[in-house]
Order: sequence, then C-alpha cells, then structure tokens
Amino acid sequence: MSEGTSKKLLGFWDLMGISLGQIIGTGVVVLTGISISMTGYGAPWAFIFALAIVAIPTICIAALGSAVPNTGGNYTYVRDFLGPRTSFLYLSLLISGQVILASFAIGFAEYASELFPGINLTFTAAFIMVLCYLANLFGIKTAARFQSIMVLVLVGSLIFYILSGLGHIDDYSHYSSAGDVLPNGFGGFFAAAFLLRLSLIGSEFVSEFGGEMENPGKTIPLVMGLSLLLVVVLYIGIAIVATGVLPLEEVLGKNLAATAEVVFSPPVYIAFIGGGIMISLVTSLNAIFAWCTRGLYMATEDGWLPIKLAAKNKYGTPYIYLTVFFIVGITPILTGLSLEYVSILGNAVGAIFGLFPVVALFNLSNRNPEAYKKAPFRLPVWATKLFPMIAVIIYGYGIYSSWDFIGNTGWFMLAGYVVLIIGYIAIRQKHVRACQEN
Repeated sequence: MSEGTSKKLLGFWDLMGISLGQIIGTGVVVLTGISISMTGYGAPWAFIFALAIVAIPTICIAALGSAVPNTGGNYTYVRDFLGPRTSFLYLSLLISGQVILASFAIGFAEYASELFPGINLTFTAAFIMVLCYLANLFGIKTAARFQSIMVLVLVGSLIFYILSGLGHIDDYSHYSSAGDVLPNGFGGFFAAAFLLRLSLIGSEFVSEFGGEMENPGKTIPLVMGLSLLLVVVLYIGIAIVATGVLPLEEVLGKNLAATAEVVFSPPVYIAFIGGGIMISLVTSLNAIFAWCTRGLYMATEDGWLPIKLAAKNKYGTPYIYLTVFFIVGITPILTGLSLEYVSILGNAVGAIFGLFPVVALFNLSNRNPEAYKKAPFRLPVWATKLFPMIAVIIYGYGIYSSWDFIGNTGWFMLAGYVVLIIGYIAIRQKHVRACQEN
C-alpha cells in the first residue's frame, strides 16, 4: 500500500474532467436563483467576487500539491504540517461533510420531476446515488472516463443555454448600475458571493490524486487554475442570461428552468434539463466519489484505522471506504432532509475541515524547506503565512453566518461527533506511534 507503488493512471484531461465535474453542480443549478434574490443584477459580479473568495484557499492547496504531491493529498498535508492527530480529526470532519453528496442527488431528483411529474423523489435521488457509487466501484480510470463524457455533455449544454439566451436580452445597462448591482447594499452582495463560493469549490481535491498522476508538481496547480477560470466564465454567462431574459421579479429565487422555458423550444428545453442541469448534478456527485477514499487509505497506512478496512476489489477500489461515503451521502435522502438544509450544512462543515490543509501551508517552508524550494509553483514565504490567515477570516465568517439556519441541534450533533473522534484519537494514538516506530 505504499505511495511509491501507486500506478500513474491519471492524465491532464482525466483530472480536468474530475475537477470540472466536481465544481459544476449545485451552484449553477440551485444557487444562482437564490443569489439573484440577494443581489439582483449583481449576480454575475458576485460570481467574480466568489472567485476571489475561493482563490486564496485554492492557491494554498495548489502550492502544497506542487511541493509535496501525495495520494490523499489534503490529509497528508495536515498530517505532515499540523500533526497526525489533527490530520485524523480533519479526515473525520471531511467524512461528515460529505452529507453534501445528498444535495446533488436530491437536486437531480427535483429537476427530474420537472420532466416526469409524479416521480418518487426519494427513490430517484437514491437511485442516482447508487449509480455513481457503482461506477466508482469499477475503479478510478473507469470513473474518470465516465466523468469526462458527462462533463463534455454538460459544458456543451450550458454554453448553448448562454448563446441562445444572450439573443433574448435587450438591455445590459443594469449590470453597470450600482443601484441594480447592489440593491441590498454591499452586505447583500457579499452574502450572495459567499453563498456562491459553494459553486466554485472542488478543484482543490485534485490534490487527492497527487500520487496517481503524471508530473503532479505542475499538473495540480494547472488543473486547479484552469478549471476555476473556465467555470467562472461559464457562470458569469449563465447569470447574465438568468437575470436578463425575464423581468427580475420573475426569476428571484428560481432556478434556470424559468429562463430555459423562454429561451428554448419545448424539445430543446427537455434536452437542456436532462442533458445539462441533471448531468451537472451527476458529475459533482461522481467526482466526490472519485477522490473521497484517498485520505482514509492514507490514514490506514498511518495506523489510525484497521488495515482490513482498506481492502480493495479487483479494480483497485477500496470498496469498504467507498461504502462509508455512500452511507453518509444516502442517509440524508432516506431521512427526508431538504435540499436547502443539506447544502448549507455541508457547506458549513466543508468550510471547517477545508481550513485544515489551508492552514498547513503556514508551516511548509519551515518544516520542509527543500520541497518548498523545489516546487514548480512556489509562493513567497510571506504569502504562505498571510494567505492562510485571510482564509480563516473569510471562512470563519461563513461558518458564523450559517449558525442560525443549521440550528443548535445540528451543531450539537456535530460537536458530539467531534468529541467521539477526539476520544478515538486518544485511544488509537498509542498504536499509531508504534506503527511509526516500526
């Protein structure tokens, strides 16, 4: 199970497919309408501001991935630069944060109901969750190819939506008017941008495949940067069409289906919902399944988990760990949690565990100066200190803003889970030390 024996399976285009599929999903099909209700014609600009919010944590992970690429990247960064106990806490929070898997499946089901009224939403969401789970059981190369095909269909559909919609817009002056862009002031604009952050995260998890790709020092930052830029350009176009085709009051809080009905003929509308909207949710779901087991596998090598749990099937997939994430993702579906609650809960927990590898960058130049100096993508030392602190402030605000919506029950459950994990760490750390000494 050593890192050095990992076969180099993934190329640039495989990783671009995984990254784009991970990013494009709930944000564009669910959050766009909500952001419009917050900031009106400022929605396209909010995507740009969201990029600025996401850029700093992403740059931090890219710098780590370039300097010390590993399978299970983010976990190993936390382990090596913040300590082994902190790394297992990070990994445990990451597992709980994958309730976000359910949001993609539930969103898929809700859009499917637009085409097939009366379908069972729970069954449909569970079915698509099972489908992506099974695809990844057949190995990462199979999943990556599946991902690449879906991403091509998805991007083509969204570009067609933009090109078709732009012809229906007569007035672009709203996008340069401060009153229209900031109808609820800068606070509303910032809130919309922070919400849209969820639509841009995902490229950082390319680092999870650091031990399974060619030339990771250059490929990781390149894939992360290019995929983010492509997605932002795409999202700006979508937001312009979503706000410009119909009067603003008719699209507040609504998803892309509202304008798609005006832009497209009925047959094309059906194709867009099925080939664009629904595919976007599947790609996000599939991409998470593609990377999620890497950290657990590395934690097993470190002694935190029993080695039997890392058993692989004939396709090289750690099927027990994949099943753990499947259970986490399907539980909110079977218990009837709403799409909105799952999205906000997953986003908040994601902001918490997402800070761990970002903060790890703070210690890179001190604890591994040789790797830092040799990294193809290297930040100045001052940036490795400043960027993590800025990320903590931004993400801290996001977590605070989610507090009331998630409610005390949700936070108490998360706190209880953390206490259990800390107890497990205290019990298991003796075994981990013994593994390291041997």
